[in-house]
Amino acid sequence: MLRGDPGTGTPQRYVSIAYTHAPTDPRIRRHCETLARRGWRVYQLGIGAPDEPRVGRLNDVVLIRWPRRRYRGGRLLRYLWAYASFFLWARRVLARLERDGSVRAVQVNNIPNFLVWTATGARRRGARLVLDIHDPEPELFLSKFGQRMGARWGSQLLAREEALAAQAADQVLCVHEQHRIVTVAHGVDASKLRVVLNYADERLFDLAPPREATPFVAYHGTVASRMGLDVVLKGVALARVEWPTLRGAIWGDGDASGSLQVLRDALGLSSAIDIPGVRFRLEDLRPRLNAVGLGIVPVRRDPFTDVMLPTKIVVSVRLGIPVAVTWTPTISRYFPDDSVFFMRDFTPAGVARTIGEALAAPDLARDRADRAQALPIARSWQDNEQAYVDIISER
Repeated sequence: MLRGDPGTGTPQRYVSIAYTHAPTDPRIRRHCETLARRGWRVYQLGIGAPDEPRVGRLNDVVLIRWPRRRYRGGRLLRYLWAYASFFLWARRVLARLERDGSVRAVQVNNIPNFLVWTATGARRRGARLVLDIHDPEPELFLSKFGQRMGARWGSQLLAREEALAAQAADQVLCVHEQHRIVTVAHGVDASKLRVVLNYADERLFDLAPPREATPFVAYHGTVASRMGLDVVLKGVALARVEWPTLRGAIWGDGDASGSLQVLRDALGLSSAIDIPGVRFRLEDLRPRLNAVGLGIVPVRRDPFTDVMLPTKIVVSVRLGIPVAVTWTPTISRYFPDDSVFFMRDFTPAGVARTIGEALAAPDLARDRADRAQALPIARSWQDNEQAYVDIISER
């Protein structure tokens, strides 16, 4: 039964606004496709790849694309220009979509938080406005620009922006409990906050039998310096002394891709490590993960990465892949020591040692993957999606 306008019975419109490429963004896809399955008419306003048309469709979601590449570099002014340009484009498109008053809900996804002001007009005309804070901007700013003069002031300014953006919304979403605590510390009204965890979509990432560890190590996701993938490459080079058949892959895009390709070649790993420098659609990523014998989820610890709960851990766990991951307070809250291989010493030697530990004890790796699958965080999105639908449907 369609959730239509009570007066007309026609499907109501939900609009997602996000400065991202929706087909490769798991959280955006989960939310949009869930509502489309529930009978909503769903529009996603985001970034398009160069070979994609301005308007497309994915699993009953209408994709309206801004024909620009996502900027992932290190220039602050380039970020501001990209965000401002996307803001103006999204505001214009949303104004056209909600001209007839059929838009019931608009979900604005950070980054940046100020995108929420693209939809304040729709809110005044009766649409429900939800701000989904994927990442805490003040901490992310310090992670990227913390060594620059005035970085602390910039972080405080972003905390104020986050609080003001939350005031403009009816509801604010966070991605896990620790993120909610940090968001309250930024000045956001706690009564507006709801946690919507990044559970995996079982249609893409089904629950598969736990695997033994094998010598193919892979990372998938954002390729940024804060992930410490250079440390991983050096660790793989060390581990190959004992495990000469060890291979690996870094699947994703980001500003560190080029430097990692150079480092890979300098370490003599050009034939052993695949770094294509592109992000794959989830449907294309899934078969690649079938070959992975050990998932690796590294981070350089800082105030931002200490709050991260990487979706890639959950995806690997669902697929039965043993996981090696940097220890952080947030990750350890959801994954105990006996469910993953924690890299507490995040150095090349520490990475090599952790890889060797998993490969030397394949049965232990399988047992940990089995325990990880029994954790609450490994449940599917479909088991938990009703809470999200209720948030969007609330009047």
